[in-house]
Amino acid sequence: MEAALPPKKISGLITRIMGGISALLATMWGLITYVFPDPSVFGLSFLNWQNLILFMSAFVFLTVIYLGWYANRLPQMLKGAMLVILAAGLAVIFFALGGEYAKPSFDFARDQQKFIENGGANLLGKRLEVIDGVRIELLGCEKIGRQPNCAFELTNTRLDSEFRFESQTTLFEESGGALSIDKMQVGSSKFTYRDAFPLVRGVPTRVTLAFEQGRGDLQQAPALKLKVRVGRGEESVVKFNEVDIK
Repeated sequence: MEAALPPKKISGLITRIMGGISALLATMWGLITYVFPDPSVFGLSFLNWQNLILFMSAFVFLTVIYLGWYANRLPQMLKGAMLVILAAGLAVIFFALGGEYAKPSFDFARDQQKFIENGGANLLGKRLEVIDGVRIELLGCEKIGRQPNCAFELTNTRLDSEFRFESQTTLFEESGGALSIDKMQVGSSKFTYRDAFPLVRGVPTRVTLAFEQGRGDLQQAPALKLKVRVGRGEESVVKFNEVDIK
C-alpha cells in the first residue's frame, strides 16, 4: 500500500506547483507587455507574431509537463485533481493562443499581418504568399519591348469577393526609381489598375500587370510591391524581393 506523504510535504509540493503556474502566467504577461508591442525593434526577422505564439505554445506545453511530473508525487486523489486542472488549463490556453494565431488582436501583429515580405521561392519552387484568404503567386516577370510585365495567379480560399490593386503598387528599378502600373489584364480581359475584379472561391485567376517603361535595361528588380484590397477589408501589402525580369 502506498504510504501517504506528510501534510507538510504535500503543502510544499502544492506550493511549488502553484508557484510554477504563477511563474508561467508572469512570463506570459512579460512577453505580451515587453516583447509583443513591437519585437521588430530587435532587428531579427524571425521575431514575428506567429513565431512568438508558437514559442509560447511550446513553452506552455513543456511547463505543463513539468508541473504534471511534480503532480505525480502527490497522493492519488490530489494527483488526479491536479492533472485535471492542468489538462483543462492547457486546453483553455491553447484555445486562446489558437484564436490569437488565427486572428491576432495585438497592434503589431495586425500590422505584420497586413505587410508580408517574400524573399524567395518556397520548397516547391513557388513565390507564394497568402493575405486575407487570397493566395498570390508570382509566376514571373518579362520585358515586352521596354515595358516590364509581371504575371500572377490569384486563388481565393474564402467566400467570393472583389480584388483590387491600389495605385501604390510599384516595381522598383535598381536605381531606386518606382514604376507604376500602366495596364492590367485579368484572364483575357483588360482592366485599368483602379478597377476591382471578382475572385471566385477556388478558381485560379491569372493577372498580368504591365508597368511603365524603365529608363535602363532592367534585368532584376530589387522589389515588387503590391498594395491590394480584398473585398471591403483594409489595404494590405505584399512585397516580393529580388525579382528576375527575363
